Amino acid sequence: MFRRNGSSGHRWKSFSQSFEPSKPFQLLIEAQTNRGGFIAIDDISLTSGPCQVNETISAFAGCTFENHMCGWEDVSVGQGQWERGRNATGNAGPSLDHTLGTALGWYVAVTPDNGDRLSPAALRSPIMKQAGVACTLRFYYNMDGEDMDELKVVLGENSRTTVLWWQSGGGGGGGDVWQRGEVSLGRRRHRFTVFFEAARAFNRPGHIAVDDVNFTGCQLPEPQPTCPEDMLTCSNNACVEKNRVCDFADDCGDWTDEHNCEQQGVTERCSFERGLCSWAESHLSEPGARWTRRKGQDAWPADGPPRDHTLNNAAGHYITPGTQLTGRGQMVESLSKTLLPSTNCTIRFFYYGLQDATGKLLACSRTLHSGKDDAVLWRGTHANDYNWQRAHVTFSSPVKCKIVFRYERGTGDGAHVALDDVSFSKECAFDPHDGPLPNTSPTSAPPTAPATSSAPPDPCQDGEFFCWRSAGGTCILSTLKCDYRADCPRGEDEDGCGPCTFERDRCGWTDPGQGQRRWRRRKAGGGARPPVDHTARTGFYMSVNSSQAWAPSEARLQSPRLPPSSPYCQILFHFHISAECAGSLRVLTWRADGSEAILWSRSRKTVSHWTPESLPLGPHLQPYEVVFSSWNNGSQGDAASATDACAVAVDDVSFHNCDQSFHPPALAAFSCTFEDGPCVWTQAADDQLDWLSGSGPTDTPHTGPAGDHTTGKGKYMYMESSLPSAKREVAQLKSALLPPALQQGYCLMFWYHMFGATVGSLRVFLLTAESMEKTLVWQKSGNQGDRWRPAQSHVTLPRVHQVIVEASVGGEAGDIAVDDISLVPGACPASEVCDFEEGSCNWQQQSDDDADWTRASGATPNPNTGPDSDHTSNTPGGHYYYLPSSSQDIAGQTAAMLSPAYPPGKGACVQLWYHMHGRGVGTLNVYQQSEDGQRALIFSQAGNQRSLWRFAQAALLPRVQPYRLVVEGVKAGPTLEGDVAFDDIHVSDAKCPPHDACDFELNMCGWSNVGGGVDEDDWLRGSGASPTPNTGPGVDHTTNMPHGYYLFVDSSVGEWGDTSFLVGDMLQPATRGHCLRFWYHMFGPDVGTLRVYVNDRKTYDSGNKEGVQKWDAIGNKGDKWLRASVFVEHDHAFWFVFVYQKGEIAGGDVALDDITIFHGPCHANPIVEPADKPDMLSIGLAVGLTLFAGVVIFIFLIRLRWKNCAKSSATSNDVRSQNSAFDLYDCKIDGTEHGSVSHMSFFNKLYKGSSSQSATDSTSA
Repeated sequence: MFRRNGSSGHRWKSFSQSFEPSKPFQLLIEAQTNRGGFIAIDDISLTSGPCQVNETISAFAGCTFENHMCGWEDVSVGQGQWERGRNATGNAGPSLDHTLGTALGWYVAVTPDNGDRLSPAALRSPIMKQAGVACTLRFYYNMDGEDMDELKVVLGENSRTTVLWWQSGGGGGGGDVWQRGEVSLGRRRHRFTVFFEAARAFNRPGHIAVDDVNFTGCQLPEPQPTCPEDMLTCSNNACVEKNRVCDFADDCGDWTDEHNCEQQGVTERCSFERGLCSWAESHLSEPGARWTRRKGQDAWPADGPPRDHTLNNAAGHYITPGTQLTGRGQMVESLSKTLLPSTNCTIRFFYYGLQDATGKLLACSRTLHSGKDDAVLWRGTHANDYNWQRAHVTFSSPVKCKIVFRYERGTGDGAHVALDDVSFSKECAFDPHDGPLPNTSPTSAPPTAPATSSAPPDPCQDGEFFCWRSAGGTCILSTLKCDYRADCPRGEDEDGCGPCTFERDRCGWTDPGQGQRRWRRRKAGGGARPPVDHTARTGFYMSVNSSQAWAPSEARLQSPRLPPSSPYCQILFHFHISAECAGSLRVLTWRADGSEAILWSRSRKTVSHWTPESLPLGPHLQPYEVVFSSWNNGSQGDAASATDACAVAVDDVSFHNCDQSFHPPALAAFSCTFEDGPCVWTQAADDQLDWLSGSGPTDTPHTGPAGDHTTGKGKYMYMESSLPSAKREVAQLKSALLPPALQQGYCLMFWYHMFGATVGSLRVFLLTAESMEKTLVWQKSGNQGDRWRPAQSHVTLPRVHQVIVEASVGGEAGDIAVDDISLVPGACPASEVCDFEEGSCNWQQQSDDDADWTRASGATPNPNTGPDSDHTSNTPGGHYYYLPSSSQDIAGQTAAMLSPAYPPGKGACVQLWYHMHGRGVGTLNVYQQSEDGQRALIFSQAGNQRSLWRFAQAALLPRVQPYRLVVEGVKAGPTLEGDVAFDDIHVSDAKCPPHDACDFELNMCGWSNVGGGVDEDDWLRGSGASPTPNTGPGVDHTTNMPHGYYLFVDSSVGEWGDTSFLVGDMLQPATRGHCLRFWYHMFGPDVGTLRVYVNDRKTYDSGNKEGVQKWDAIGNKGDKWLRASVFVEHDHAFWFVFVYQKGEIAGGDVALDDITIFHGPCHANPIVEPADKPDMLSIGLAVGLTLFAGVVIFIFLIRLRWKNCAKSSATSNDVRSQNSAFDLYDCKIDGTEHGSVSHMSFFNKLYKGSSSQSATDSTSA
């Protein structure tokens, strides 16, 4: 029925469970203890019926009101009363409780009186004993109604009542909803009770209700066997941090930490109970304005909080800004005594800030009488908080100074701002004469009071710092202290200046908060988490434990004031997050003007004990602070029962390149081949995965490189995509901070490998150090083939920045690798492919056409047309050019772009990718234009080609003059669904490969993976044997060698039934149909199914992404290549689709090779298996017979075609005016001989079939 392991802490926990025994039974409670622990049980009860919601069992009487009142009682004296109720209507209460959130749940609500608002209804708690300093009351209230309701929380102690919390006017306008209330009770030395007082009228609609009352943190500190050396041992054996000694808060619970303060060196402190102490008015305050000493019982509710912090009741005193400030921005100050030059001086105080978020409460350091050099040390928050909050600030000053509390009025009225219990640590030295501050900056530090410590005598002069730890009486300039460089031989000039291992002390890092959840210095071992520190494994670190955090809270670890920094300044630290219940860790900077900036955040637990992170801090012209913030939402659950189960820790904080005189090295220092490690590149820690160093193939089959790029046998960096990595998780690799790019910029070059069925994306960002602005400069997505590919980006950012290489997981077969990163001054070398990522590649708009092409990224504005991403990167951030369509378009309007001029001998083939999707798509033409303006059409495509980037190529005509390429879009008429786009233009000196046949030795030709969520996996281009034994081909079909290439689907990826689509080019109808011939390989115990479909525009637009099935093969066919043929007669433009559907298990691979498409029927030629050895006699006979048969067929077809041509009319030479697509054997027209289907397919005009053509498609295999 019940089982628990581990410690529950020093508190009783409740358990209940309902059960329905059918026979007599006996309960058995079994306990097993280990050495050093105990288990106890109490208050066993068995009741009839199911268990009710458990009540709080504690000395502090919380209540859910589900079963009874838990000792709370109505003590009202008027007609209004508190009553327990549920499912109320009208003025009686809300319809739902908070505990269960249903009409069956219970709460307490106030019955309306007859309009007498002078006698509020009172609900009193049981009498409770004394409480600790962190005691907090939490509850939920529901106030529905405006300008008629009032609810208070009142504390009763020794016949005195003190208002702690109040709300009126419908609970802040929340309406009929449950809202959370929270107020600190603070240290209570005597018995006390808590009241909920509410007043409401009968003649107004609305209600007031309370539910789920809870007390937290109220226990006094527990005695401990021993206390760490950096903590005070109280008389009751409790442990208290030494920075909380003599701060007017009874942290020990027996006042030990508040006794004998002068003997402990804390001499300057003020509770304001007997006056203002040494705090004085400022000549810079508004005339007549001054901080005023007030009592809570006199100031509240108009001018101050209802209680002070010292006595924690309405009779105690505090100081407020007074009532003389009437306009926004008016200011009042209070000044401390004059401090002598001090190091790591800490001021502690308590402040109250309620309402008026536009006001400012500041603590400043002043070194000049005029105040013009004031440095903000602290800035208060003005959240609606009804509590006194503790704050402390550690600072150092090489000259005399004063501490200034300054309040600047905001726009609101009725703000409750107050200060109380101000104290200075023993490190603070005061001028015994309280001398005035100078009017101008001193040239050197003033003399200090005689030293009374055991440190060596100070031999230094004014304006010098004594290196007291170093031998020889070394003196350095005082301006060199805390400048990020160790100028003393033993580095004592940087003590308390930020860097810290926490082995000796906190180095000036402090936690200004209060309550149980604070940053503490912990020693490794003894059950602490992590069990080792990062410095020495047995040393110290800073941690905050959320195991007892039942409500949202923040703990802040603040650095000492840091000196101004260079633009290249970075902070390096190591951190640990033990579990999700620990919450998040953030890093912030706190600037001199009081503003904050979040630099970094992480909420996921760390895998190892310690994880490093390096963050740019950027330039700071004024002193600043760094803050480690641990935020917890208070919902950690059962995991919190274990000690330190929900801990966040930080260790070994250091600062690098922060000296303002720092100059970065040359760009070459940031290049890396990864042969000897990551160089100056580091892992990011706010991502989910790490980059790994690899050599040879990665662990996952069918993905990742076989070796590095540098030597083939060296190392590279890669992201592992297989489990436990999850989809969309990222890994980031960060450079050191780079200098601003000069006028010519620099070229970032690297090699990447993205191969696999489910490859995610690879992106490169630039992050500016000052503003933390992140800019995407390069990206790729999806499978890019099994080879290393180059990438480059021209960087011109004129600010200090960082390069971030980010890879994301697309699936379990998607390893991504990078290698050989280099940074070279100047622009990047020109690429053979124009991808439009960094501009137009000198392509220009034609000026005398009707419209312009537009460079764009992502989806085009019009729906149901245009691409969603570019072709280069396959991401929404990539760029392409497109011709937008509109309802004002006129049929025949053109838009043209001209390439740069090419010399006469340059180029034999042009290749590009185009996108033509939408019902109103017009025509895309590509011309070769000579220097005299004459154009020759080399490619044309018209109509909707589906939402897919398609490949096109055309042979370039020989030229004796320089020439340009022209990409022309022709509009089809008014439409919003006619966008046309093109991308990745490449002019090659090699001849165009055959378009009607593909052996996959170089690339995938015009065959494409469909993407877009239509299927689950990709077809991959591969070679050699499959890593899965007894599956897939060992050689390709073309070469019959392991190094030959083919297409395959990785069956080890995905699930049963997953599909992979391979889509061919758009084909135009032909008089004798088309034959698709290919070789396939299906080998393994559970191969799955391979199908061939034919699809066209009409079928695709109807939602059928596959089309009409024409052929299939199912199951294991043996370890051999088989040939198949599919004959199709289609009277509309169409395309072929190969679809592979996975089998039940990963037990077989499918592969394709040597795909050929030609006109005419598929002849039943005998299947010729690839031979292991050439047979010259067989080859000779085959060649002879083939030539003879070819001659006979050719003569027959020529005669047949000549007869048909004799009947046809003359046709214009303009290829755009043709109404039919000529096939391989088309005759001469006007003396022109037309070539093969691969050439003429570029013209792609719809063929209008004759009435005698068959209306049905046929198939043969």
